[in-house]
Amino acid sequence: MEPFLNFIQVHKPYFDAAHALSSVISLIGWCLGAVVLTIAWRRNAIRSVSLGPLNFHMQEAAVEAAAAAARDWQAKTPYQAVDVARIRATVGAAFSPEVADNLTGKAVLWVDDNPTNNELVVRALRRLRLDVEQTTSTESALSAMQRRHFDLVISDMGRGSDMRAGYGLLKAIRDAGNAVPFLIFSGSDKPEFRREAAERGAQLSTNDMLELMQQIIKRLGH
Repeated sequence: MEPFLNFIQVHKPYFDAAHALSSVISLIGWCLGAVVLTIAWRRNAIRSVSLGPLNFHMQEAAVEAAAAAARDWQAKTPYQAVDVARIRATVGAAFSPEVADNLTGKAVLWVDDNPTNNELVVRALRRLRLDVEQTTSTESALSAMQRRHFDLVISDMGRGSDMRAGYGLLKAIRDAGNAVPFLIFSGSDKPEFRREAAERGAQLSTNDMLELMQQIIKRLGH
């Protein structure tokens, strides 16, 4: 043991240099890793990351995206206020440990003949680490469902001259024996619309963007 300690003592400068070099290499590696993760996160290329502050930044980005979507939707439905506290609670639920792993990467099909109306909401959902595919018609929606599996479907109601196109899509899906959760997101929130949607087999009919997000998290996060 003593010869070994003597060897270390004699060659201590070399060991110190090696330790310093190792620290520099480790620091460079962490910096490069942080850059790669940041780029991937901004491009929505990563689905699940929990590295302390990075996860916090992802959550804050999701809050900001949801707030922007809420303000955009509020401009179309002026009687709805933007409740930032509710937005934070909704996003916080999506990032909670018991939900995040189940929510990450789940596939959502959004059917709307004016997809630009939902652009900011879709961006917010992607910040919640959901895989959202958009389509514009009943036919293209059914084709997409034959091509891949979806964990949830969101649909508008009126498309073109068919003011009940959402129900037509719902019937086609249910007639095919598919029990995928189906949420209707449209411009009206009358109680009779909610009742009819439930009777036809939908899980929700709403014009409240945050209620929609809460239902998505509830149904896909557990």
